[in-house]
Amino acid sequence: MSIELLRSVTLHLPDTLRSSLKSPKGQLFSRRGLGAAKDTCTYIKKKNLHPVIAVGDMVSINLAKVDCQATVSILDGKTKRHEKLDYKFDANVMLQVPNPAAQIRPEMWIAIEHAITLGAKGKRAKILIEGEEDLAALPAVMLSPLGAAVVYGLPSKGIVVMEVTPTQKQEVYQILLQMIPK
Repeated sequence: MSIELLRSVTLHLPDTLRSSLKSPKGQLFSRRGLGAAKDTCTYIKKKNLHPVIAVGDMVSINLAKVDCQATVSILDGKTKRHEKLDYKFDANVMLQVPNPAAQIRPEMWIAIEHAITLGAKGKRAKILIEGEEDLAALPAVMLSPLGAAVVYGLPSKGIVVMEVTPTQKQEVYQILLQMIPK
């Protein structure tokens, strides 16, 4: 199935993939407090990764707190699916996208692609997901240019940085092919 076809349908996460997505798909930083965010920022700067796409509220907030705000922040306004969060980001554009838990809808692909395009023009974008942003890292990797960083939180473990490489794109593509299109 082509990436264009995957982008045109709603992808559903099968139960068989859930456990494999709980392991880090990149470099894990796990110091407590803002330590993981500081380590993440240092790593991104050292490797000169750009743009930076942050997936998740706490990751986005903590990167901003250590003066390393992402080019694109993908949030749902909650942490651990319960606690409401309200944090002001420096963003030129805010996009809203409906996306239920354990799904990737076509609208998410469109919003992420638009936000990355804005980032290439020096703008920051915030994508507010109405539902759940838990799988947004997958389309973010596929849509990002080589040399970008897709950063996401791994609950109770830390922050993961996925450096976008051809190998990383292929690995994510294989995951997307295992999802159920509807």
